Amino acid sequence: MMTGSWWSRLFHKGASHHLRGSSSDAPSRPHQTTALSSIVPSSEHLAHSLPDLLLASHKIARTVLAGSHGCKRAGQGSQFWQYRHALPGESIQAIDWRKSAKGNKAYVKETEEENTQTLYLWCDVSGSMQWHSKSDLPTKQNRAFLLGLTLSSLLLNGGERVRLLLPNQQINSFRGTHQLYPLAEQLTRSVHSPSATPFPMPEHVSPHSWTVLISDFLYPYEELAEFLKKMAQRPSHLLLIQVADPAEKELPFKGRLQFTGMEGEEGLILSNSTQSSIDYEALWTDHQNKLKKLSQNVGIPMLCDFSDRNAAQTLLQAWNILSNKSNPRLT
Repeated sequence: MMTGSWWSRLFHKGASHHLRGSSSDAPSRPHQTTALSSIVPSSEHLAHSLPDLLLASHKIARTVLAGSHGCKRAGQGSQFWQYRHALPGESIQAIDWRKSAKGNKAYVKETEEENTQTLYLWCDVSGSMQWHSKSDLPTKQNRAFLLGLTLSSLLLNGGERVRLLLPNQQINSFRGTHQLYPLAEQLTRSVHSPSATPFPMPEHVSPHSWTVLISDFLYPYEELAEFLKKMAQRPSHLLLIQVADPAEKELPFKGRLQFTGMEGEEGLILSNSTQSSIDYEALWTDHQNKLKKLSQNVGIPMLCDFSDRNAAQTLLQAWNILSNKSNPRLT
């Protein structure tokens, strides 16, 4: 029987065995070790996987753009927006003479408004992000990187600026499509960076900018609430993307369970898997409800992304949120 102290610690970073184990009925599942160094991917592995990650993000970005409905406004810029009839007192330089010569009315050619915005991106690289329930599913870490890179690709292609909030509190800025590979390299290598605090520093984020936080958000509620309230007080536009493995929604394993820590915790063996599944599902639901209520209280939209689903669905929602609010004049 599982003790109450175990469930009370289940979602605490640094004191959690959350689904970091295997079932005795599934011997083919690799045994998870407790050493963090054995979980973090090597630099060589990241270097080999980077092209595939970039290719996947590029393909998803095209899908997102095809299904998005961006907010466009007339203003100073280079992209054509619309023609309109010239108004009394209109500057003669504003008249499009080629269009006007086709009829008996004067027309003005308007371009789409262009205001370079900055998006701050933070991807959680804590130990629990290295977990996945099946070998054919990405780790939560790789899924977070895919989401972050795709959003970065969309923004860089749109002329926006992306700044990475790294674990060592360093902030790297990127602008232009040619910067996507350096951004991806910095992002994926951030798993090796030491972190003094679990969250980025709110004061590092410029007021009124967008900040996207991608994590499993399995942190103690009080710590997470305090951090999000500080971020909202900047004030800063925020978007939370929770990355989850499908096995985290319920406890699908059967038989005797052996859990091993992803962040240096002691192991745990469960024998009553049926009761454990019931208790776990209740705890997961409670945790999700708290997250939802927290995001609503501080006015932050939150999306939940499961690693077995099409990432384009989550990214389309995220892109529409960013497109609708990326320009302060539109909010």
